[in-house]
Amino acid sequence: MLASLSSQPSLTPDSQRFLDSLGFFGWQLGLERIERLCEFFGQPQLEYPTVHIAGTNGKGSTAAMLAAIAKAAGLRTGLYTSPHLVDLNERIQIDGVPVSFQEIEDALKSCRPLAESLQATYFEIITAIAFAIFAQWRVELAIIETGLGGRLDATNVVQPEAAVITTIGLEHQQYLGDTLTKIAREKAGIVKKGVPCVSGVRQKTARQPILKRCRQLRAPLYELQKQAKIKEIFAHPAGLQFTLDLPNFNLNLKNIACALRGRHQVNNAALAIFAAALLRKKYFHLTDDAIRRGLQTVFWPARLQVIQTQPAIVVDAAHNAGGMRVLAQNLREIFKYRRLLVVMGLLDDKTLPPILRAWKNLRPRFFFATPPTNRARPAIELAQAAKKWDLQAEAFDPPAAAFAEARGSCRDDDLLCITGSHYLIGALMQDGCIPLPYNNNN
Repeated sequence: MLASLSSQPSLTPDSQRFLDSLGFFGWQLGLERIERLCEFFGQPQLEYPTVHIAGTNGKGSTAAMLAAIAKAAGLRTGLYTSPHLVDLNERIQIDGVPVSFQEIEDALKSCRPLAESLQATYFEIITAIAFAIFAQWRVELAIIETGLGGRLDATNVVQPEAAVITTIGLEHQQYLGDTLTKIAREKAGIVKKGVPCVSGVRQKTARQPILKRCRQLRAPLYELQKQAKIKEIFAHPAGLQFTLDLPNFNLNLKNIACALRGRHQVNNAALAIFAAALLRKKYFHLTDDAIRRGLQTVFWPARLQVIQTQPAIVVDAAHNAGGMRVLAQNLREIFKYRRLLVVMGLLDDKTLPPILRAWKNLRPRFFFATPPTNRARPAIELAQAAKKWDLQAEAFDPPAAAFAEARGSCRDDDLLCITGSHYLIGALMQDGCIPLPYNNNN
């Protein structure tokens, strides 16, 4: 029996109110509460093999690609990611399909008294529920993405077969530290004794804490920049093509096709392939053919996702300076257009100058919106800041109004990009402006 979208369209009002009362970002770093919740469910996270993935950017895409490879290999695969775009069940998937709301509802009802007594956070509760649902489905492999950091993240109660660290950048500094070194130290907390780690981190100051942690725990470390040869990269509007050589694993894959767009996805794909190669001793199903088929069919919404042509409309969940730089580079490289129009909404913890700097050379026309959350930065502030950078900008409060104005301004040879926040994208999906994430796999 395969997982399917629920006939129950959402959680019950009482359960939804309870989760809403916790707040999506009520972060309380520490493992005591998640350990108690996992104990309540019978330590489900230990019933199946896992791969644990951390990083500032790219961890969701890497997780989705590895899950797609495992599915192509015939393994029943769990995937846990965050945040969601529209519906909570997007976070918990079996073989690429969100689980039913009924499964989440049942697990929530059973653990709610304990969760309330512990004052557990939203993320801790959903993480424990995901672990329990994966155990109920008897998954053969679960791909687990961290929420924030690594060392004290609620997901860090797994005992993984492999750890993956994608990139390190300055984000969530109030929780993780104000330097790359401090942030890398937190992310490296997912490395366990003797468990291999694959790293895509390139900055020397960020690599050192990872190297140190792996040495201390005698965990084999495989660094992408040292032990992978990536060449013949071709980024195009339909996806990617590249060649990857992993000499340590006697693995050479030529002309790999990947359904995700953007040159930056090559590193994420290489990390997923590296992790699959590490798992081959245990899962002989993870063949070269499974790797190819998985990457050809992977779907990960709101990552350079083209939802329309003439005019082209691209949705991308970039939400920090690093992500914006990559997005701007990809738009320049992949797409041809007359004018670039950008609908953007940001949260108030984002530093504006480096985000605006990422767009300066493209000189888009901005339609700023206020995402529907109390953590949003008002659109008028964004527009005022952009104008100081000599960028065209208008401000709208509801995202739908910004989208309508931008869409109405487009000609067939223009490019419209929607970016800046999961909240913004989710609101536009709920309002019917753009397709829901799992209704149409573009």
